[in-house]
Amino acid sequence: MERPQIVLFDLNGTLTDPSVIGRAWGEPGLGLRVLEGAVRGGMTDALTGSSRPFSGHVAATLAVETARQGLDQAHIDDALQAASALPAWPDAREALERLDGAGLRLAVLTNSGADAGRSTLEQAGLLDLFELVVGVDEVETFKPDERTYAHAVSELGVRAGEVLLVAAHGWDVTGAGAAGLRTAWIARGEVVLAPTVPEPDLQVADLAALADAVLALADGR
Repeated sequence: MERPQIVLFDLNGTLTDPSVIGRAWGEPGLGLRVLEGAVRGGMTDALTGSSRPFSGHVAATLAVETARQGLDQAHIDDALQAASALPAWPDAREALERLDGAGLRLAVLTNSGADAGRSTLEQAGLLDLFELVVGVDEVETFKPDERTYAHAVSELGVRAGEVLLVAAHGWDVTGAGAAGLRTAWIARGEVVLAPTVPEPDLQVADLAALADAVLALADGR
């Protein structure tokens, strides 16, 4: 495998840490469950032809999860605020700087929408490292709909095979692979890759390991 021209990152859960969503209740695992539920809501929209902001799915899932666990509803507004400004994983900045320093183009494709994605990246201190932030709102559907990846590739002005999609979600890797992109899966959150997911080009533990793996590839340019 040659080194890709572009590394295209998922945002929520891949570059940023969702555990802060549950901070008000002392429930770090709640954030990942909320994110997973919001993704399911987005997938349902994609299959049924509906379209609504990803933040709406986050709010709906948070309401359901907190009610299910009997958590104090008074903290929901704080949790929603945290969800709109997820912090970067501790290894994110250094890993991205290494890739950028090697001449790779970096971009983001997020279910959050372009404006929300840029806002999160700015607050996380990462926005300056990306040449482009692509939101699924521009095609009015959600990942893993093939149109989202095709739109990102078009915006980047390259062929799908020149792009490596990086995600901590098996469903995202599956969608990107079906759209012709190369893929890398990070073992955060999911920990174990489901056997139903087509084998990614790279499997790594975290963003630091991702940078190691990508930079170890031969530069085919």
